[in-house]
Amino acid sequence: MRRTFFGQLVTWVALTALALALPSWLAHAEGLPGLRETFDVRYYPGKGRQKLDVFAPAAGAGLAPVVLFVHGGTWMMGDKDFFGQYRSVGRYLARHGIVAVLVNYRLSPAVRHPEHVKDVARAFAWVRKHVRAYGGDPDRIVLCGHSAGGHLVSLLATDATYLSDPALKLAARDRSALRAVMSVCGVYRVPGPQELKGMVAEIVELWIGEQKGPAARFAASALLRTGTALNPFRLVFGDDRDVQQRASPLSHVRKALPPFLLLYAESEVPGLATMAVDFGNALRKAGNVVELREVPGTSHSNILFGLDRPADPTGKALLAFVQRHAAPKAP
Repeated sequence: MRRTFFGQLVTWVALTALALALPSWLAHAEGLPGLRETFDVRYYPGKGRQKLDVFAPAAGAGLAPVVLFVHGGTWMMGDKDFFGQYRSVGRYLARHGIVAVLVNYRLSPAVRHPEHVKDVARAFAWVRKHVRAYGGDPDRIVLCGHSAGGHLVSLLATDATYLSDPALKLAARDRSALRAVMSVCGVYRVPGPQELKGMVAEIVELWIGEQKGPAARFAASALLRTGTALNPFRLVFGDDRDVQQRASPLSHVRKALPPFLLLYAESEVPGLATMAVDFGNALRKAGNVVELREVPGTSHSNILFGLDRPADPTGKALLAFVQRHAAPKAP
């Protein structure tokens, strides 16, 4: 049931605040037996957020496929741990034979687009050069992201600008190591004023459907009137519509992109399911491999956080997709 976007948002903000308040010793508690975990590796020189965590299965025969995972949080909050929620994704993948690399990136409003995706490109370059030391195969890299992270991995894969940055020193062979992309509840189009107004109207409609009385109606009306002013995309991407369009993965769809898995929740943030369908259709029309699925019984905020449940549909979809598209190449 698509009951409460506001409830999901409040939960997300509360968890972010709690995660940021955690003492460092708790945030770096010991992991599970049988996994090799390395925290806060710097992938770019400096003193900022450009660090990553690596979750690897116990040493075995051969190198494992690699998933480079990018967290969500509206480009403005969250991190690679997020009160253990995203860390659980890394551990889940590692327990199933995958080296998971979870990345922090700089956040708005301290920075604006394209700094977030440039950080993810830097993390990709680090993975390509260093992941072998953690048991990962640098020739089999899969991008994965949730929410804003889904936008970032999709943009990195579709807009060749970022991985072609000379500062990264990536050759064509390095870029070809990107084998597939898994985007969960991603944003594929930075909405213009009219689309944003429709998204806000749907949020208000969902909310007012649960509330009673004149106070709730007044609040809903006020929220609808100020929806554009509350536009979070403006803080991240600015006001220039050309910049916003170039920041949209949908604007860069072309032939010969890597395979995409696009997952969205049954109880999704208004507008994102439509974007996923539009993006999937565009990829397919251009001749690319794409799998598009609604995940039943999930919301935008919990779709990734039940992976350990038996037969969890998100977990099954992620593992099967990695197995299909990140298998070792035949000699």
